[in-house]
Amino acid sequence: MSTTVKKRILPLLIIIVMLIASLAGVLYFLPNRFTKHPELVVVVVEKDMTGSEIGDVLYEKQLVRSSLLFRVALRVTGTMDKLQHGYYQLPDNASLYEIIGLLQKGHLQTVKVTIPEGFTIQQIADELARDGLVHKENFLAEAKTYVPYMYMYGPEKVDYRVEGFLFPSTYEIPVKSTAKDILAMMAKEMNTQLTPAMRKEIEAQHMTIFEFITLASLVEKEAKFDEDRPIIAAVFKRRLAVGMPLQSCASIQYILGYPKPLLSVEDTKIPSPYNTYINKGLPPGPIANPGKKSMEAVLYAPPTEYLFFVADAEGHHIFSKTYEEHLKAVEKIYGN
Repeated sequence: MSTTVKKRILPLLIIIVMLIASLAGVLYFLPNRFTKHPELVVVVVEKDMTGSEIGDVLYEKQLVRSSLLFRVALRVTGTMDKLQHGYYQLPDNASLYEIIGLLQKGHLQTVKVTIPEGFTIQQIADELARDGLVHKENFLAEAKTYVPYMYMYGPEKVDYRVEGFLFPSTYEIPVKSTAKDILAMMAKEMNTQLTPAMRKEIEAQHMTIFEFITLASLVEKEAKFDEDRPIIAAVFKRRLAVGMPLQSCASIQYILGYPKPLLSVEDTKIPSPYNTYINKGLPPGPIANPGKKSMEAVLYAPPTEYLFFVADAEGHHIFSKTYEEHLKAVEKIYGN
């Protein structure tokens, strides 16, 4: 290449570089959206997330125009290693400059909420409302349509597909989170708890994840003490195998909407798909959110000859092989 040609190309290259730099600068400071009333979007930056992963989350939430542009901006500004993990509420009209700045300041104020094992969607809504995070009605309305994972679909109609699929745990929930944000956080945790090894074992036992969580929810509500969980699970699995109704008191309490200590004969005759006294097989869906111990109890239930159980006044269960033995146990606890 001649010297003359080089002299002509060099200025052109400089102009091109300057144009690219100018365009990048404009995109760096340009608002993501032009709106007078920005919406705050909750973003979770987990520990050890890479800039690429953060960029993907921001793009998915429609907070940046391009995940690649976000990564380039991090490298050019030298802020790749300065982003802080935590929960954020980012305005949807923020520029890249503003978003990168906000992500360096640390997470926003959160409210620590503990969702116990065995809580129903109604109880979760009550707890979140008490903590001032959501209105109960808004949360339940969102819960009726929120189904992030296909395994949450069962064969029958239910009021809340997320019932049973919000993992019981302690969460740090950002203030001003939407009902959907909170549902997503809890459903994601359940999805994480359903490890590949667990899913493989569920499949090996010829269950769907939906059936597995439904059965685990019954165990969760029936068992007060951990040592009873595997045997209760084993009894339920044996009843399913021989075609007996599960006759779970917890399913009747779910229909009633409250934990009635002693059920009447009339209670067990309530016409409902959830009545496991008059309907064989599993109820239409989970009746509560099972914890890890109940899930493991179902997965690793031991072989058993028991077909019946009844709880004493303290909540310990007495297991029986025959109906006659069961009646004697009931009489011993409750009298005639």
